[in-house]
Amino acid sequence: METESIRNRLIAFGLLAVLAVGFAAHRWVTPNETILTFATGQRGGLYHELGQAIADEVQQAHPHLRIQLVETTGSLDNADRLHKQTAHLALLQNDTQAGAHVRSLTAIHPELLHFLCHRESGIQSLRDLAGKTVALGPKGSGSEKFTREFLRFAGFSESQLTLVNLPLKEATAQLITGNVHALLFLSGLGNDACQSALQSGQVRLTPLIPLTPSTSIPPSNLGDANNEAHILAEGFRVHYPYASPHIIPLLAYRGQPTQPIGTVGVKAVLACHPNLPDEIAELITRTLYEYRAALFQKHSAFSSLDEQTSTTHLQFPLHSGAEYYFQRTDPGFFEKYVEVMGFILTLMLILWSVIVWAQRWFLQRRKNRIDTYYEEIDEVINHLHDGTNLEEINELETQLLKIRQRASAELVKEKLAADESYIIYQNMLNGCESMLVRMREKIQAPPEKDA
Repeated sequence: METESIRNRLIAFGLLAVLAVGFAAHRWVTPNETILTFATGQRGGLYHELGQAIADEVQQAHPHLRIQLVETTGSLDNADRLHKQTAHLALLQNDTQAGAHVRSLTAIHPELLHFLCHRESGIQSLRDLAGKTVALGPKGSGSEKFTREFLRFAGFSESQLTLVNLPLKEATAQLITGNVHALLFLSGLGNDACQSALQSGQVRLTPLIPLTPSTSIPPSNLGDANNEAHILAEGFRVHYPYASPHIIPLLAYRGQPTQPIGTVGVKAVLACHPNLPDEIAELITRTLYEYRAALFQKHSAFSSLDEQTSTTHLQFPLHSGAEYYFQRTDPGFFEKYVEVMGFILTLMLILWSVIVWAQRWFLQRRKNRIDTYYEEIDEVINHLHDGTNLEEINELETQLLKIRQRASAELVKEKLAADESYIIYQNMLNGCESMLVRMREKIQAPPEKDA
């Protein structure tokens, strides 16, 4: 009985040990949960909708990341939260005034200036705004700042207009009832509040035309929507450098506008604090582009995500983690210079071939030279015969001496190589000289006397 009890305790202990090891291994391979605070915008606004979509996709792809959305009044509030380090992530307009505490991850979409007017207001263009009540968006928001600058650029003073600050949903509601005559606000295409206002039948999208109230130039002189957008942007950028030309396409809002509208806008940027770890910044940026199809299904603003243009003309420096992601496809040194290196390698091979050919030609030429000396020595040998006299031997010895002198001079000048062929030449030359000596001795020897 006691033995069985001990066995049961050992089994229980073993199971606990296995569970403990498994739990430790799971904690070791599973990243620790990271909580990120994401400053977006007002509930129901575009920034809040985009922030929610981003948070959902990132958390679904990376369960160890938990993103808490924070409702704010807009870009300026978001930049302030990054500065105070009460937020890790934020959506900002690219023109937001902020210091060194902001880094860009990527541009999300362009925010276009929408001009909504009540149908009974009599407003056909900017020149009709004098004396009207115009809603600009929440106080302190990036949209309000941009719109005020644009109205100032268009030549309006605040005394000419009644400007009110209202949240977008309240502004569209009062626009429908006619309590405000017009609404100017920045937003990506497909804004729900804008769509609802236009569907009411009481509101319409109105073209933006860069005219002051005193200008009488007809709109037709401004050309098509694309030209109109560039005319607006080029002038506005002199005073507001982050503005860019855009077009609200035909029927972008279920029946409106009835023709493309040229407008201006700025980029909306997903930003972060510089202290955000590189691996998290890279992971979030990568997730946006890997899951952009799913993001686009949640909101059409994500259709503007484009790696080729998302980092151009950004006010805030790119975070090093995001930079690592965008540069991942940059060609390495060999890939980048493969054509140049291939050209250089081809030239080197051609040069090597020329050198080898020149070396062979030079060696062949040396061989041809030594062959010439072989032939000259053979010619001397062929002149030796039994009837050769001393005078002929002297001439042949002189000829052989000249051969030796020429060959020695060419050897010094490296026109001949001191190789086996040269040794053969020397042996032939020495042998020919010995033959001449023997022939001379034979001729000069006294005749033998008869016994």
